[in-house]
Amino acid sequence: MKIFGIDLGTTYSCIAFVNEYGAAEVVPNAESQTTTPSVVAFEEGGTVSVGDAAKETLNTDPDNVCSTIKRQMGKRDFTFYAFDQEYTPEAISAIILKKIAKDAGEALGEEVKDVVITCPAYFGLEEREATKKAGIAAGLNVLAILNEPTAAAISYGIKTEEPQTVMVYDLGGGTFDVTIIKVENNSIRVVATGGDHMMGGKDWDEKISSYVIEQSCQANGESVDSVYADNELMGDLELKSEKAKKQLSQKDSVKVKFNGETVEISRSQFDQFTSDLLESTITKTHETMLEAEKKGVDHYDKILLVGGSTRMPQVDARLKQEFPNIPVEFCDPDQSVAKGAAMYGLNMAAFAEFSEKDNNGDGPTITKEEQEELRRNVFFGTGSQAKPITIKNVISQCIAVKLICEDNKEHIVNQIFKNTEIPCEHVLHAGTHMANQTTVAIEIFENASTDEYVDEDLCKALVDGELGPLPSGLPAGAPIDVVFKIDENGLLSIDAEHKPSGAVKHLEVNLQNALSQEELQEEIAKVNALHI
Repeated sequence: MKIFGIDLGTTYSCIAFVNEYGAAEVVPNAESQTTTPSVVAFEEGGTVSVGDAAKETLNTDPDNVCSTIKRQMGKRDFTFYAFDQEYTPEAISAIILKKIAKDAGEALGEEVKDVVITCPAYFGLEEREATKKAGIAAGLNVLAILNEPTAAAISYGIKTEEPQTVMVYDLGGGTFDVTIIKVENNSIRVVATGGDHMMGGKDWDEKISSYVIEQSCQANGESVDSVYADNELMGDLELKSEKAKKQLSQKDSVKVKFNGETVEISRSQFDQFTSDLLESTITKTHETMLEAEKKGVDHYDKILLVGGSTRMPQVDARLKQEFPNIPVEFCDPDQSVAKGAAMYGLNMAAFAEFSEKDNNGDGPTITKEEQEELRRNVFFGTGSQAKPITIKNVISQCIAVKLICEDNKEHIVNQIFKNTEIPCEHVLHAGTHMANQTTVAIEIFENASTDEYVDEDLCKALVDGELGPLPSGLPAGAPIDVVFKIDENGLLSIDAEHKPSGAVKHLEVNLQNALSQEELQEEIAKVNALHI
């Protein structure tokens, strides 16, 4: 039996499994490529194409082509329209997942069902839930949502004999992660993580597009605004800009033919007009290193480059300039995340508490005999020496609560800060604000700020509940405890308690942007109605 790792990327996706020899192996798609462009093109009559065929449609029918959908995950205010039908980010992602799972199944002659899907390390609860529901909508049994840098570190670290502290610099097509990880044989401990979900190779492409438009309009006198308003012209330029970026990784200059003009771009020009993007990643890197330093990390053995955009020579050169004493190494940029996810999934199946076949997505769909066979196979060790990967992760967002503070005003106050190792538990000892309160309102938020007090505009609401009824006649300051628990998967549980009276309330985390069960079924129906 196989468990598959899927790198659901912003611009490219990849699927892998662990073969009979214990090596992680990527499965080529129907076009014999190891990665599939994360692009969906809709056609009249309910047909969709995914991958290169969809990408090529950008210059002929761009209005019905959806790309970089990963940047919209967890957002309810985004909907893609095609032929009078609405599609959520979960549905678009499900179409991509369905295509790569179908191709892998046909290549291997078996159904792709049990999967681990990766996501950026700093994805919050809503983005992770959206990713999981995309997998469910694709008909997959999602065993876990795994952080991309952790997956890359598993792919790298499983072969490491000496303990190391590594920095995973992950620059993909649409997202950037920097993660500090301590790696030992069969042990991965995340120390700190940071990044930007709106930063990636696509932004370098757009810089090329802007430069080409500016130069061509200067030459032919056309209005820049009129070029941007022409969707077919912009779709064509999107393809040419990505191609030019890739060529500039191998050549000193390229020529882009666009709108009747030829614009030449040298690598030095490209490096110059994209330097602000690269510097932004360096800033994020230092911020994350500062977080790691607070936890005692003062030495790095290696910087691992992950993500296709790290192939740009400027990335390697800039990191070597900034960190001259730390070796920089490419870590299978396009495939390590999917491979690491496959290893993690197999590890789950072999060493997790046994679970019978389950159609609800709650556990590996394997029998006890299959699990025993997995443990006997050669992976993560040999035979009886095989042992589980131990993973210690951190939360990527802060958890905060609304409190009335000493100034008698309401403030949102962080309780658990990002980069706290999980699983963890935190107890807030608070009290009622006034005498004779019979209920206590409890509001919990998620945010990315590192400050103690947080502006509500920077927060996502997770809980809006209350504890009550409380006994009558309580004085102001009657003790109220709020217990926060975060499990190893990053799932949050909250309980409020007034111990003297025994009043206890479990508070449900409400992901406001997550699809309801009814909405998920609607998206599943839409995806299943399409011909991919």
